[in-house]
Amino acid sequence: MRPSPLFTRLLALLVCLTALVSCSEGGDSPAGNSQPTEAGPTLSGIGVPSEAAPVATVLPARMTEAPLPTMAVAETETEYVRIKNAALGTYIYAADEQARHGALDGADLSFDWIMEDYQGAVRFKNRSTGTYLSIENLREYVELLPVQPVWMSPRWTFDQDPASGTTIIRNAWHNWEVLYLDTGHEFLRYGRPPADAGAAQWTIELASGEAVAAGTATPVVTLPAPSLPAGSRGASVPWLEYEAEDGETNGRLIGPDRTFGTIASEASGRVAVELSAAGDYVQFKTIKEANSIVVRFVIPDAPEGDGITETLSLYVDGIFSQKLSLTSRYAWSYGGEASTYNLPVIGGAHHFFDETRLLVQTIPAGATLKLQKDPDDTAGYYIVDLVDLEYVDPPKAAPPDFLSITTDCGAVPGDGLDDGPAIQACIDEAQSRGTGVWIPAGTFESTTAAFNVDEVSIQGAGMWYSTIHGFFARFNCMGNHCQYADFAILGETLGRDDRSPENGFNNGAGLGSRLENIWVEHTKVGYWVGPGTTNGLVIINSRFRNLFADGINFCNGTSNSVVENSHFRNTGDDALASWSPAHGGVNTGNVFRFNTVQVPWRANCFAIYGGQDNRIEDNLCVDVVTYPGILIAQSFNSNPFAGTTVVQRNSLIRAGGPMFRQEHGALKIRAEQGDISRLVVKDILIDSATFSGIEIDGSYAISEAAFENIQIVNPGTWGILIRSNTSGEVTFTNVMVENPGKEALLNYAPILYFTLTRGAGNIGW
Repeated sequence: MRPSPLFTRLLALLVCLTALVSCSEGGDSPAGNSQPTEAGPTLSGIGVPSEAAPVATVLPARMTEAPLPTMAVAETETEYVRIKNAALGTYIYAADEQARHGALDGADLSFDWIMEDYQGAVRFKNRSTGTYLSIENLREYVELLPVQPVWMSPRWTFDQDPASGTTIIRNAWHNWEVLYLDTGHEFLRYGRPPADAGAAQWTIELASGEAVAAGTATPVVTLPAPSLPAGSRGASVPWLEYEAEDGETNGRLIGPDRTFGTIASEASGRVAVELSAAGDYVQFKTIKEANSIVVRFVIPDAPEGDGITETLSLYVDGIFSQKLSLTSRYAWSYGGEASTYNLPVIGGAHHFFDETRLLVQTIPAGATLKLQKDPDDTAGYYIVDLVDLEYVDPPKAAPPDFLSITTDCGAVPGDGLDDGPAIQACIDEAQSRGTGVWIPAGTFESTTAAFNVDEVSIQGAGMWYSTIHGFFARFNCMGNHCQYADFAILGETLGRDDRSPENGFNNGAGLGSRLENIWVEHTKVGYWVGPGTTNGLVIINSRFRNLFADGINFCNGTSNSVVENSHFRNTGDDALASWSPAHGGVNTGNVFRFNTVQVPWRANCFAIYGGQDNRIEDNLCVDVVTYPGILIAQSFNSNPFAGTTVVQRNSLIRAGGPMFRQEHGALKIRAEQGDISRLVVKDILIDSATFSGIEIDGSYAISEAAFENIQIVNPGTWGILIRSNTSGEVTFTNVMVENPGKEALLNYAPILYFTLTRGAGNIGW
């Protein structure tokens, strides 16, 4: 009997995966797809995982792995497959709107599936019902539904298990969740990989059903993404960062200094380099090849507060390359720590830094890159904090059948005229057709109104290529399945006005929304998630920088949502916050994980204000100017804490700062307006806190709070500070304090109202 084409390609694919060699067919793997194997949010809440850090797998922007292998289907026939569980030997079949498993009935077509290649993933369509495996409504079981083209919930990717030769089937929308079975249910489940590995292992077999004319796309199997090392914290990013103070310079070092209102206090590492005379330079030896540059800088403000625009010279290996354009238009706020007035006359200057970004000619590895103040670079001074160098891949191609905002809808890049009406018309037409919107390379202006999006995917050529610019460079999600990928938003916000929604993204995200490879800069907030309901929002592989308020705020009942592998720098309020205000729904089951936050010039790196079963995990927080690195607080009129709040495997470097006449600790628990209970804080590094390492205070009780495996090194004042208004009970186990500026512990709390329980393994106090 002659093997079918599908069987032949499956066999070849398994050989490729086992040998870890390049397969010749297929296209590039989609950049930036992240597939962590840790616990993810589910509708029923989140449990506390084991102490071991999960392994997050993230594809970098520049791939060196083998191309994605594809399995060719014969043009004249459709091959049906069956999906068999390795542990139980049962098969997935369709039962009404539910996927179930049972013993195979070869005559029952509900056991047969078509694998559709769809936008870099696979959809499983049932032969009998015509519906798809999906987790759209986040039920306890895997659903069978008719689907919309923009839905991510019915899309799946495959991880090959080389030990067993089986396949793990991972959801592309909630990519921390996989298909699995348990013996207690006849329906198919999804979630974090279970303890029984076989329950999530599958083999895909050729069915023996009759072949019919092909009407679907080519099935595809994706290679697993490379893993971050176990225990990694923070985002895996495609650029290398060069600190100015680590380079070679004839300029002047400023800092280190953490005094609010000084430029050095807002610099990465609290040190930067000043170039003030012609010929002053700072230079670096490049480690890897790059074709893009980001420079974080300060130049003076204009006397009236509207900024100046000047140049700085870029040299590569001693040869002039080009001028970099720098502006202080979006920087320099006045009025002290709590204000962002654009009035130099009132004093209290802060918020000094901004960034410039540019694609450049290729800079080889090992080259000397120099930033120099030449005689025609006429700013009074240039303060250079850091340089990011990145190799950016060529622009992406338009997805098939997407409407182009240029060729289909009339937008014109680079002409300085308003493209907003053309883009909105494209969005509306795409919704009516059930397709998506394509933003080609170029800069498009939005000067009259924000964009309203519902059930539409908006795809750009890449965050370095496709840009929406202007005061109304904003997207409002008006329903469900608002999908955004691979473009930048560069706003025109010049101060903070909380009456104005000057945010890159607004409104609740409904069901099934996703941001991937998005860059937001010069807006008030990156994404203010509310008003409106949100369930299952995914924000991944994105950058939020130089903002006047929050990076992302999960608000108004946002639930089962995740921000992952994203980078935040120079935010003007909490970089990442989950705020559950009492007038809205309860934020439930959200997670911030594998993110990096640098130099928030106001407020925290991470914060949770009320809500149920929310988590902060595996993040890196560096150089907080005015507030804690992590704040868990019953404040801002939030809903009560419920379930278990988990803060684990995070690193806080030079966190904590002065604001509102307080010296905030690097990690702070504050029961200001209500009780806080069931709090788990473990596996935390607190290094060089400005003031105390851990601070606990508030007028209400703190109970069932456990601190475990905490390292507090070189705190500026106390290792642990417990203020006099604290009540309740906290347990510390394996908490180490080393080299405090004052004492390891200062406990002001009255013994009648507060109990500090010392578990085993504490060191230094």
